[in-house]
Amino acid sequence: MDLHYLKIFYEVAKEKSFTKAASKLYINQSAVSIQVKKFEELLNTKLFDRSSKKIKLTYTGEALYKMAEEIFEKVKRAEKEINRIIDLDRAKISIGASPVIGEPLIPSLMKEFSKLHEEIEYDINVSNKQWLLKLLKEGELDVLLIDEEHITDTNLEVLQVDRVPYVLVGKREYRSIENVAKDPLISRRHVPNNNEAIASIENKYHITFETKIPVLGNLEVIKGMVREGIGNVILPYYSVYKEIQSGEFKVIEEIDEIRDGYQLVITKDKKNLIQIIKFVNFIQNYKIQY
Repeated sequence: MDLHYLKIFYEVAKEKSFTKAASKLYINQSAVSIQVKKFEELLNTKLFDRSSKKIKLTYTGEALYKMAEEIFEKVKRAEKEINRIIDLDRAKISIGASPVIGEPLIPSLMKEFSKLHEEIEYDINVSNKQWLLKLLKEGELDVLLIDEEHITDTNLEVLQVDRVPYVLVGKREYRSIENVAKDPLISRRHVPNNNEAIASIENKYHITFETKIPVLGNLEVIKGMVREGIGNVILPYYSVYKEIQSGEFKVIEEIDEIRDGYQLVITKDKKNLIQIIKFVNFIQNYKIQY
């Protein structure tokens, strides 16, 4: 298959216009039409339905367009990677992280990684998961560190990293779990594991948290509310381990049966780059002490 023909076909299908494709490719419209026809003859199939006034792909054309899209996305990512290496004259990793992972973990992770691999530069983007996944697929990011997400994209490789228990933490110590139930509990009701952890404690001790304060949003806001003594909260250990180790937060209860981890996501076409291999190996061996 001639990639020159494939590129012309791809641009016509993408723009849904021979005229727009010609302008983008800097050739005249008749040349585009001729090249597409030659491509169809080469493949011995029709790629466009010419019975319609609008640009419409045949079934074969639709299948080829999807494959061509993947091919040219990979080419684009390869070009970006080469240009980045040339510009820097050294390896670099662009790292994306969801807030629940990035805020508590990235500072210590990158401090340790830089000690081991001074030769690798990096930049970091902390944002919501769906936006980060889009940037990863477009080649703007090399790796993602995100809280658990069901990902089915065959172009992505998902590696499960360390799983830790949920913990109920607060600003002060309690004499009994019954007293804990009387104080407000900050809840993250849209997080399934959080709801399971709450139910686990209530069922284990036959209690009901009398006041629940639902919070949807930034992890630092939630931890700030705990610091101010507004209420207690149940979170994965990795998100509050620094506050626990410093003594700022007290562990009221460890919910070992409910565990949460985070995932490392990479595109399969980049997983053999030496800097990615080093980062993946580091993350897989990095353990939070608890």
